[in-house]
Amino acid sequence: MAVLVGFYFIRQNQAPVENQEKMDGGTRVNNQTNNEQSQNKLVTDDFEVTLPAGWEKTAPAMGTSAMAVNRNEKLDDPAAQKINFKSYFAVSYDMLQGKSLSEYLQTVKNQLSQTISNVVFANERDIMINGRSARAIEAELTQQGVNYKILMVVVTGKGDDVWVMSFNTIKSSWDGYKETFSDVAKSFSLKK
Repeated sequence: MAVLVGFYFIRQNQAPVENQEKMDGGTRVNNQTNNEQSQNKLVTDDFEVTLPAGWEKTAPAMGTSAMAVNRNEKLDDPAAQKINFKSYFAVSYDMLQGKSLSEYLQTVKNQLSQTISNVVFANERDIMINGRSARAIEAELTQQGVNYKILMVVVTGKGDDVWVMSFNTIKSSWDGYKETFSDVAKSFSLKK
């Protein structure tokens, strides 16, 4: 659970996006050149998820399984530009430890509220992702003078496994991303 709570804030202190290619061994992943017949995918040994057009896999932050960023995004928010923020999503693994999805998400919300006093949660709902129970919630918060909006989707895995997708952008860009984020979440598929 600490992975999820810490992820968002680790991202704020990462090297600028331009330097992340070096952290990824100097190899830039270009999903456009992969099999054109298949959609751009972020694929790991455990899952795959569709990448939005123009987004690229990047070196995951500590504690996350995978991450993708909209590298070419042009934000008009000066505070977001100052910290070189780019909209991104990350996928993390955790365990329910005997909790229901609602209980798990409540624990996450409690931890985030303790860490960030101005976080506001909204639109919590049960959904299905490729036949798996899931729970989605939106959050808004301000850090370093930037107003963020986040979609968090928690998907059940096998047994006690849970996968957490976190979609992060600035609040002023939310309307342009919310459908994309929803489509990416719906594409999440665990490998058998």
